[in-house]
Amino acid sequence: MSEDRSDAEARFRRAYLEHYRAILAYALRRGVDHASAEEIVAETFAVLWRRRDDAPDPDALLPWLYGVVARVLANHRRRAARRERLSSRLQTLMPEHPETESVAFDRLEVRTVIDALQQLSAGDREVLLLAAWEGLSHREIAAALGCSDNAAAIRLHRARNRLTEVCRKKNTRTRHKEAEGSSDHCGHDEGIR
Repeated sequence: MSEDRSDAEARFRRAYLEHYRAILAYALRRGVDHASAEEIVAETFAVLWRRRDDAPDPDALLPWLYGVVARVLANHRRRAARRERLSSRLQTLMPEHPETESVAFDRLEVRTVIDALQQLSAGDREVLLLAAWEGLSHREIAAALGCSDNAAAIRLHRARNRLTEVCRKKNTRTRHKEAEGSSDHCGHDEGIR
C-alpha cells in the first residue's frame, strides 16, 4: 500500500513539474492576476491529486488539466463576480480612466479582436483560446473540452467564423461612425436617429 502511494506521489510530482508553467500561463492569459492564478493552479493540481486514479496517461494529461483549470477558473470568476456585486453595493464606482489602458490596447486591431472575443459565448472563447493561446491540436482541444476530435474541430471552425463576423461588423460600424463624424459636425446624438 505504501509503495502504491509513493508511486502515485512520484507520478504527481512529475506531472506538477512538467505542467505547472502551462497551467499557470493558461490562467494568466485569461486575465487573472498572478496571485489568483497561483491559487487556480494549486486548486487544479489538487483536483489532479484527488482524481489521480481517473487521470489519463501522461501523454494526454495536459489537455485533461486544461479542462480542469477551465472549470476551476469558471468557479473563480463566479466567486469574483459575487464579490464585485457586493463591493459595488458598498462603494460608488469610480469613473474609468482611459489613460490606464494598456499601450497594447491602443492598436485598433487588438482592441477589435478583444472586444469581439468578449461578445462571443464562453464556449466559443474557450475553444479559440485553447487553439490560439495554448496551441492545442483538435485532439488536445477535444480532451480539454471532453468531446470528440470531430466535435472539437467543428466547434473551433464555428467559433472562428463567429469571431470573424463580429470583427467584420465592428469594423463596419467603426468606419460608418468615422464617416458620419467627418460629414456631420452638428453633435447629433446617435441614439435619436
